[in-house]
Amino acid sequence: MSNNFKPALVALLMLTGAGSANAWILNINPGPRQIYIQVGNGSYTGGNYNAGGRPANNNTVNVVSVNVPAASLGNSTALPMTSNSTAANSFYDGFNVCNPPSQVYIGGWVRVPGSSGSGVMSVTTPASLVNAAGNTIPFSSISWTSTANQDSTAHIAAGTFNGGTITLASIAANRWVENCMTFSYANTAIYASGTYTGRAIYTLSLP
Repeated sequence: MSNNFKPALVALLMLTGAGSANAWILNINPGPRQIYIQVGNGSYTGGNYNAGGRPANNNTVNVVSVNVPAASLGNSTALPMTSNSTAANSFYDGFNVCNPPSQVYIGGWVRVPGSSGSGVMSVTTPASLVNAAGNTIPFSSISWTSTANQDSTAHIAAGTFNGGTITLASIAANRWVENCMTFSYANTAIYASGTYTGRAIYTLSLP
């Protein structure tokens, strides 16, 4: 049986003014087909994986946001975004992987009976963020880096949203992969004031 959890992350832009491991590719035991993905806050029952815990569904949708001061609108200086996610430690062994609120945990694992087969992690966004007046900001104004404490390698790809679907990682059989995303807003244009929202949907699938 294959379980496919689909967490979502909301990007929120608020414009004001005018107009024990070092490499985070970890081994898990083979078993019945199962996948797990976590973006931001997640749930594990019975402790972490090494303590015998197992994942649970979590419907939390974390928000990543930035407030653009009037004096900085459209000056092409990228602005860091922060999140309401509190996920800092890995459910694998409790190690401190990420540093919220500036980073958002992302991870997933693939379990199969043997040693073949891999899962595909991806993210999908609409073309634009939208405010209450119907004004838009391209989702491609938001990008992210991907690292983890004690590991600067992007095992889950860094990138820029493109108003479509981006493949982030291929997760091999019986592997757990995790990173931390640090988001930023490009701030290259002036848009009407307001609160702009849009949702990024993260998916892990096992063909």
